[in-house]
Amino acid sequence: MNHPAPPVFAAPVHASPQEALVAAAALPLVIYGYPLIETLRTCRLQTSVDAPTRYGRAPMNTLSASARQWTHEDRDIVTPANDLLYFCGWLNLADGPVTLRVPPLPDADRYYVIELLDAHTNNFTNLGPRNVPLAGADVELLGPGQQPSGAHAQVVRAPTSLVWLIGRVLVQGPDDLPRAYAFEQGFEIVRSAGPARPASVAHWQETGDAAIDFFQNLYRAMGDFPPATAEQGLFTLLRKAGLRLGEEIDFASLRAPVVAGLRSAYQQGLAIIEAHTRSQGHKAWGYSMRLGTYGDDWLLRACTAMKGLGALRADEAVYAMADFDADGERLDGRNTYELRFAPGMLPPADAFWSVSLYGEDRFFTANAIGRYAVGDRTPGLRMEADGTLVIPVSHARPAQDDNWLPAPAGPFYLILRLYHPGKAFMDGQYTIPAVRRAG
Repeated sequence: MNHPAPPVFAAPVHASPQEALVAAAALPLVIYGYPLIETLRTCRLQTSVDAPTRYGRAPMNTLSASARQWTHEDRDIVTPANDLLYFCGWLNLADGPVTLRVPPLPDADRYYVIELLDAHTNNFTNLGPRNVPLAGADVELLGPGQQPSGAHAQVVRAPTSLVWLIGRVLVQGPDDLPRAYAFEQGFEIVRSAGPARPASVAHWQETGDAAIDFFQNLYRAMGDFPPATAEQGLFTLLRKAGLRLGEEIDFASLRAPVVAGLRSAYQQGLAIIEAHTRSQGHKAWGYSMRLGTYGDDWLLRACTAMKGLGALRADEAVYAMADFDADGERLDGRNTYELRFAPGMLPPADAFWSVSLYGEDRFFTANAIGRYAVGDRTPGLRMEADGTLVIPVSHARPAQDDNWLPAPAGPFYLILRLYHPGKAFMDGQYTIPAVRRAG
């Protein structure tokens, strides 16, 4: 599922009333189910190893810690940050609780956060210096209906039995990497039920038929993660077409109009999600303060999964996205741009901030200087005499490249991240400057 959706909205033409009905009934399921399918796809990818790697993969209920910041070579998760060391783990709580050990924090100013996401990508808890003792702690993670052992002071209850743990440790600069890595190595799973994967991950279907695979995997996932009572109506209309919750679907036996309707719904659903990842008003920057806590806003949840999978809640981090310049035109590396922060108007963040650049495939792009982001820790960052910060953004290398953010020779987008966003931003008193064409 990790690919750009069709960019053009063509009115669907259906050959029969049944095909039209199936397409209409299945379309909301694409928007509802896309984050869950992306979660399971990523889980399968990252747990399909026998031992932990240093690039985010490990067996179930085991952590994998990266030894370097992620670059264009790392393509498991869309839209990563380059400021951090990541450590990841997929936890299956179905067979019992899991205990996470958080090590003592050696540096008082060392930013870290352990993000916990449920199967639907809701960021239900974050662990860090705000709520974990500086001396460290053992945290017991409980699945639905499970009771704490009483052995640990900190207990976290998960909404689903599958939990995605994403740890982030800030790297202050090139010389800080060994210290950041040493701290990252202290996190570990000290008690778990074993390495078994959920059935919907173990029996993942990937035949190359994206639409049919999507619905097969979604219905299988409903066995592990049943829809809430208020969500079950989404599946009702498809019963007459032979798709019933709790039953294995034999797609070979479905009538041709049913299969055609599912394909239509899948294509239209992805196109809708992809289009809504960009500002509908072509605004220079867009962001939501509701990331990570979506409620019933399935479209926001799906858009975030497509272009920012694993996003943190806004009280931990804000992600502002720019697809357009100040004139409402799509950003393209064949042009030259400037992002100009006036004196005293750098992004207000109590932990750190950075501006990262991504290609159309939603990953970092290779470039001549190996730079993927510019922020408050960029070595050699040059300020103007009056305190202005100018970040040139282009494919062609500028004469003055101290602050240069390299772009591909085509469309791209930017994400401004503010970790522990400051009061001025949270109160709406700060405006992010638009990206402007230079010259």
